[in-house]
Amino acid sequence: MKSHANLIVDPVCLRRLEPSVANHQLTYKGLSYQFCSAHCLERFVEIPEYFIAPRRLEANQAVPKQHRLRFSTVAASIRENAVERLHHLQGVIQASTTEKYVDLEYDLRLVGLQQIEALLTNAGLPLKGGIHRLLRNFWDFSEHNELANLASQPSPCCSRPPVRLR
Repeated sequence: MKSHANLIVDPVCLRRLEPSVANHQLTYKGLSYQFCSAHCLERFVEIPEYFIAPRRLEANQAVPKQHRLRFSTVAASIRENAVERLHHLQGVIQASTTEKYVDLEYDLRLVGLQQIEALLTNAGLPLKGGIHRLLRNFWDFSEHNELANLASQPSPCCSRPPVRLR
């Protein structure tokens, strides 16, 4: 049996890893962090304050987000490929598409709007510009602030509404 004493924890997805498996590393504020994937490393770099916050391990609750991203007209095969790639992205809960937009549900702890936009662009799905681009910039700004608030508060910030119970 393997000992759990020498396992490390990825600070983003909280997965326990053998040190030899953690191929991605980063030194931040004098401490070395190891990650299970490039995705987790990239997520950490976006907002390290959230992932090194003392209460991070105790308060490991999902931070659900929903957005509708509009894109220019493309072939159905490109849309299907983009949605298929989204389903494989860590943190994406739901993704669906029509001829004009992608509806997304994701966990902000594990993936951010910037990573989603990059994946869609690499998949050949050109996102709309203009006002929709400004709206996406606002969403990205809000996401960053929400995680920064969660990292600095002893409890969730009042700017985030409580989860409703049915």
